[in-house]
Amino acid sequence: FTNLKCEDHDKNFSSFEICKLSVVGRGMVALNIKVGLYKTPVTNSTANIALYKRANGYRPFLYNKTHDICAFFANRKRFPFFYVMMGIFLERSNLNHTCPYNDAIMVKNLVLNEDMFHLIPIPEGDYRINANIYAYNDLKASLQVFISRKDVFSKHI
Repeated sequence: FTNLKCEDHDKNFSSFEICKLSVVGRGMVALNIKVGLYKTPVTNSTANIALYKRANGYRPFLYNKTHDICAFFANRKRFPFFYVMMGIFLERSNLNHTCPYNDAIMVKNLVLNEDMFHLIPIPEGDYRINANIYAYNDLKASLQVFISRKDVFSKHI
């Protein structure tokens, strides 16, 4: 991770209580997010996730998908891209269940490693992941996660 930006769009519905990157070791940065939900239960939620690659600014790169979060958690394998992207976050999150959502949503101490990207074919470079979160068809929150991917295999050739 190189940067993280969180934006609330409806503070009466939810807000980012924690949105930060923490250094946990040499070359290791952990992502921490906590979103407080104020109008529960949340039974209708959609996410748009888009990947951008840096090349004279950030340009769309390969993925831009919108899915119903509740439908995804009911049948994960029906949404292959979402399955891979969410899989990176789920082991460090409390989001691992179907709707409704009644409590704060957290991602705690998520550290990326090369193994997490074996199913996502992206070359080395700087990337931005945009996530727009909707509830009841209204934009509630936006995230921008910036990552830098280095090709660890090119050093051994």
